[in-house]
Amino acid sequence: MAIVLVVVGHAVGMLRNDSALALAISNFVYIFHIPVLVVLAGWGARNLQADGSGLSKITRQLIAPYIVFQLIAFLFSFIFEDTNPSWTFVEQTFGLWFLVALALWRLVGPWFRGIKNALLISVVISLLAGLTPSIGDFLSLSRVLFFLPMFLIGPWLVDRISEWRSDPRSRALGLVVLSAGLTVVIVFGENFWRLPFLGNLSYESLEVSNVEGMLWRLLAMGSGLLMAAGFMLALPGRPNAPTGIGNFIADAGRDTMYPYLLHLPLLTVVGATPFVDMGHPTLRTAVFVAVATILCIVTVWRPVRLLTRPLVEPLWFLPRIPSEHERLKANSNSTS
Repeated sequence: MAIVLVVVGHAVGMLRNDSALALAISNFVYIFHIPVLVVLAGWGARNLQADGSGLSKITRQLIAPYIVFQLIAFLFSFIFEDTNPSWTFVEQTFGLWFLVALALWRLVGPWFRGIKNALLISVVISLLAGLTPSIGDFLSLSRVLFFLPMFLIGPWLVDRISEWRSDPRSRALGLVVLSAGLTVVIVFGENFWRLPFLGNLSYESLEVSNVEGMLWRLLAMGSGLLMAAGFMLALPGRPNAPTGIGNFIADAGRDTMYPYLLHLPLLTVVGATPFVDMGHPTLRTAVFVAVATILCIVTVWRPVRLLTRPLVEPLWFLPRIPSEHERLKANSNSTS
């Protein structure tokens, strides 16, 4: 569901200047869709170790597909936008920053787990990062440091949400939080300031003082986390009560790298067509939301995954290196 938000947010983002509905959806989604993914990524990397196995996973799952889709982005931008390739891999084309950021979070995650007050330290680092405009897009460092606290709190928060979801009052509270965020977006309309939520701009670039910038950054991090929690609480479904749709979504959730990566070059293609200007803006927005959702479903379909696997998982054929924990568990089982 989080990756659907990403794809929908990117799709309607092309219509922000034409449609009030697209503007509202884009602003609403951009408050919390990345925090949801970062929190879940932190939970997924909770046992990752700083060893050969961890580095192997980072290379296989993140660095290799990043290189492939950066090259695809260069090609598509040249063909459809007449943009000469920069041939740089330290600054990312649209949407690919998350792969680089996730690789860096996984690298530093084990180190933060070994120190006291890691979350507080990460918040201080995040606030200080906004003081300098020089880090910018280089290896997505601005966003890496902005979202780092969310990555570190992920294991704790996701486990708590798993417990809270069994309480109907918590589920209702999640809906209230999401509704409050949507209300703010609608009330402010075109005046809603979403730039602080992107995490890629310094205080100087935001044209605010350092103190004001830090307050905005704290607000963006806090509200993003709060609405991410509300989103995960509000989703339907009960523990140990699977349904057909629930099983499908759970299975699809294991392959979210496919819709995430495959939609990026498709957006370049769509942006070069007349479709972004055809029809009534509100109707066009509804169509874009529907098509984006369908795209997420299609790209996790097994035949599509098999066809595109060499792009999304270019090193899938290499043997996986077991982690130290897996080796110890295997030795323990064999001894038993």
